[in-house]
Amino acid sequence: MVDGNTTQYGDEFKAGTFDGVKGVIPGGKSTDEFRKRLLAADPGLKDFAYAVEAYDSVILTALAAEAAKSDSSKSVAAKMRDVSNAPGDKCASFEDCSKLLKAGSEIDYDGLSGPIDLNKTGSPSAASVGIFQYGADNTYQPVGNETGEASADPVPLPAQEISGAAAPGDGQLVFGSLLPQTGDLSYLGPPMSAGVKVAVAELNDQGGVLGEDVKLVGGDSGDGTPNIAPQEVDKLLDADVDVIVGTASSSVSLSVLDKIVNAGILNISPSVTSPAFDTFPDKGLFFRMMQSDALQGGVLANTMSNDGYTDVAILVRQDAYGQGLAGSIKTSFTESGGNVVATRFYAADSGGFTAEVNAIKAADPDAIALVGFDETKKIVPELIKAGLWMGQ
Repeated sequence: MVDGNTTQYGDEFKAGTFDGVKGVIPGGKSTDEFRKRLLAADPGLKDFAYAVEAYDSVILTALAAEAAKSDSSKSVAAKMRDVSNAPGDKCASFEDCSKLLKAGSEIDYDGLSGPIDLNKTGSPSAASVGIFQYGADNTYQPVGNETGEASADPVPLPAQEISGAAAPGDGQLVFGSLLPQTGDLSYLGPPMSAGVKVAVAELNDQGGVLGEDVKLVGGDSGDGTPNIAPQEVDKLLDADVDVIVGTASSSVSLSVLDKIVNAGILNISPSVTSPAFDTFPDKGLFFRMMQSDALQGGVLANTMSNDGYTDVAILVRQDAYGQGLAGSIKTSFTESGGNVVATRFYAADSGGFTAEVNAIKAADPDAIALVGFDETKKIVPELIKAGLWMGQ
């Protein structure tokens, strides 16, 4: 299991269904103190995935606005890398970092999610991936963590450079939230939305940005089926947002990124991982808090290899996220000396998954990497019926 379907299932399945199953989730770990802040923003939270990345998305962008002395999207985008990298003075909070900026110092913001250190195409140059294992109660606990760095700082393509003069700002930094409230990823929306709300509240408690309170406008990214994100982007653009935080899904982000950057608006995602963003013609306006799938896929492959599996099958969601991750898992597992005996893609909105599961069974794997979102709840029963699920 990986990322989107590594979630707390609890009593959604019979006790013991997930016992012993492992999964990986990229990103930083929430501290107890930060979890308390998240729960104060949303007492119903059951999971905290990507909350720290959502929080850092807001804080980092606010610091870039302070450094630019403007809320204009292009001006802020031009400072995003500056405030996240050495040789600036290290700082770990908006309060401390903004004091340094006002004193004329350069800063290197190290957030709750880690060092960040954005590269030249807007992705972090290092990231962490957590390894988790489920118990008999179908909830997971952390069992390990791997940190990886990008091999080199990429050279941006011409279409990834900021061009043209920045429009004048109006003095108030306005964030738009484009996170899943509906669809297969709706369970990821609450922790990320809480992270954004905690950050905005903190900014305003500190006196705002550029001397004005920060404003937050909400929107729903959905999951692409149906594709509601374009209409939600239009709503945010009509609200004159300067920054859009989201989406949570690579495929949904790719469906709206042209619209966002062509409008001249900065877009930062807490969680997208597709390698497609490394070369996307984003006009220098897109940033993300996650490395591409190469790191996450490698950690999952290493976990399976270290656990002694030699012949694995990959059952994967057919979209940009699934395709990128499946390729990374296959490459890494093969390089470790293992065999990928089958790779089967499925349509997330399919009425059933019997054909895909039967094809996996015919390949006789000793382990399965399941890459998906909420549809995992429908796939696992099929795997159980086929005798392929380790928890049964």
